[in-house]
Amino acid sequence: MPPQRAPIPEPIAIEIICPFSKLKLPKFEGGSDPVTYKEWLRRMENLFKIMECPERLKVYLATYQFEKEAKF
Repeated sequence: MPPQRAPIPEPIAIEIICPFSKLKLPKFEGGSDPVTYKEWLRRMENLFKIMECPERLKVYLATYQFEKEAKF
């Protein structure tokens, strides 16, 4: 039987936000092009997977990347 991975305690928001904000993350400016949105979403989902980001923080962190018309 392979060794079990010990459960990782869920991080608090600041433990995710600080390293998240230091990365060169894709910004989303809005618009009507679904291809642009889907590419941005794919990149964000990959990043969340790598960071083992808790579900409860994903929307907050994703909307932090909104700019221009996407902010409104």
